Amino acid sequence: MLLTLEWKRPLQLTDDSTHGLIYTFENATVTENGGLYVFGRTHGKSFEALYVGKASDLKSRTKEQLKNLRLMLHLLKAKTGRRIVVIGEFKARRGQQTERCLPILERALIRHFLSEGHDLVNVQGTRIRRHEIVSSGSKQMPELMFVDRGKGE
Repeated sequence: MLLTLEWKRPLQLTDDSTHGLIYTFENATVTENGGLYVFGRTHGKSFEALYVGKASDLKSRTKEQLKNLRLMLHLLKAKTGRRIVVIGEFKARRGQQTERCLPILERALIRHFLSEGHDLVNVQGTRIRRHEIVSSGSKQMPELMFVDRGKGE
């Protein structure tokens, strides 16, 4: 099955302490359609994802997340860099149901960022525990890998 996301221009998070929030962003361009959103930070040309989420209504869900204290504190305490949110709108093909496809897309993106070593937090606002795997002795194999820890590990 081919699933398609259309990523929009990153939106910068700005201080919103005057309204009792840690961050805010201009959400006038955010769609009410379903898709994924990624809170993260940029530093130079590098990007680090800090949270990946899915939503059937991206506009209202990303606005709600600004009130998620654990998530916003994780963003605040992250390494230096500009804080952003990136919105990806799901483009359903004929026969694809958004509510079934979004969890697949979310899991894939979380696994991707974990494999790259990003400092992700999960739904409860706690860091996703992971294993770091270092290998040596072969030029064909990766030197550093990351994998999320499954239940019971």
